[in-house]
Amino acid sequence: MEAYVSISRVYLKHHFKFHLLAAALLFCLMPFLMSTENLGPEESARTLESYAALLGVVLLVPVFLADLDRDTRDLLRSKRLSFSHVHGIRVLIGLVFLVAAEFLCVLFLKGCGCRFPLWSYFFGVLAGAVFLGGLGMAVYSLTDNPAVGYMVPLVYYAVNFGGDRYVKNFYLFSMAQGDFTPKYFLAAAGLLLLALGVLWRRWRPHPSTPL
Repeated sequence: MEAYVSISRVYLKHHFKFHLLAAALLFCLMPFLMSTENLGPEESARTLESYAALLGVVLLVPVFLADLDRDTRDLLRSKRLSFSHVHGIRVLIGLVFLVAAEFLCVLFLKGCGCRFPLWSYFFGVLAGAVFLGGLGMAVYSLTDNPAVGYMVPLVYYAVNFGGDRYVKNFYLFSMAQGDFTPKYFLAAAGLLLLALGVLWRRWRPHPSTPL
């Protein structure tokens, strides 16, 4: 347990804090970039799905970036922990902060007089965020390229503005149309992609992965 606490502390202090700052900035910019005042259900869903869901990319994709740091690699070697455990801890940290961030977004809209079912919309935007973050993290794991890991979910996000013709049950903006079915597919696929990213890193480590 002490080893897990140590790994978490190092990740939060030296790596994840920068992504938390980016997420906080993204949250603070929301009222300036999106409509947030006195919105109905459709407009509220549009704001959450097209803006708040991007927090998943900010908080989940950088799980493997800490592996590039020499001090972190030395610490992990001294703890003799499986890297799948270490990456799993980082994913869990990212998920905890993502849940908190999305809930703050939903509460913020409620506080601005928006009308929508809180828990349904919270689950909906969280599902989209987990999928985008999981997609980016899995691509990063497979390619060992953080730039590609960030680019792929953003490209997928952009494709969704063309409607659900190509993405079908993985449509990111279905909540604005009153359809919550795709959210279950997105949530399940997002969690599977997170697991895939962690497991692939264990089965086939890349050059930047500490050994």
